[in-house]
Amino acid sequence: MRKPFLSLFAVLLTANSLFAQLTGIKTIPGDYATIATAIAALNSSGVGAGGVTFNIAAGYTETGNNTITATGTAANPIIFQKSGAGANPTITAGTGTGLDAIFKMIGSDYITFDGISVQENPANTTNAERTEYGFAFFKPNQDNGCQYNTIKNCNITLSTLNNSGGTAPWHNGSCGIVILNTLHTTAAHLTVTA
Repeated sequence: MRKPFLSLFAVLLTANSLFAQLTGIKTIPGDYATIATAIAALNSSGVGAGGVTFNIAAGYTETGNNTITATGTAANPIIFQKSGAGANPTITAGTGTGLDAIFKMIGSDYITFDGISVQENPANTTNAERTEYGFAFFKPNQDNGCQYNTIKNCNITLSTLNNSGGTAPWHNGSCGIVILNTLHTTAAHLTVTA
C-alpha cells in the first residue's frame, strides 16, 4: 500500500514542477540553452510572483524568430537583459518566408528588452524573405493591445531594401519597433469595441 502512495506523490510533485510559473533570475545560456527555449517555457508556464528576469550573456548569439504570448504585470514583469561586460547579445533573423518579426509579442504587457540587439539575416535577399520588424507588438483580439513594454539599449539592424509595397503603410520597408492594431496573422486593422 505504501509503494503506490509514494509513486502517486512522486507523479504529483513532478507534474507540479513542470507547470510552475517562472520567477526569479534565469541565465541564458545556463538555466536555458537558448532564448527560444526560455520563451517556450515562459509561454507555457507564465510568470509568477515577483516576475522573471532572463540574464543573457554579453556576446551571446542566436538565430531565429521568437513569439511571446505570455504577459507580465506591474508586480510580475518579464525582463530580457544583457548580462556582463561586452557586446550586446545579438539575435539574427531566421531564413525563409513569413518571418515578419525577430521578436513578436501578442497581447503581452510589462516586458522589457534591455541591451538585446537584433539584425537581419544576410541570407534573406528577397522581399518575401526579408524581416519586416525587429520588435513587433500585435493584438490577440480587437480589445487587447500590448501595454507597458520597454525596449532600450538595443541595436536594431534591418535591410533598407525591404520594399514589398502593399496598401498598409508598414509594408513600405522595415521598421525597428512597430505597434500594430492588427492580429499577427493579418494586416487588416481591427475595430476597437472596448
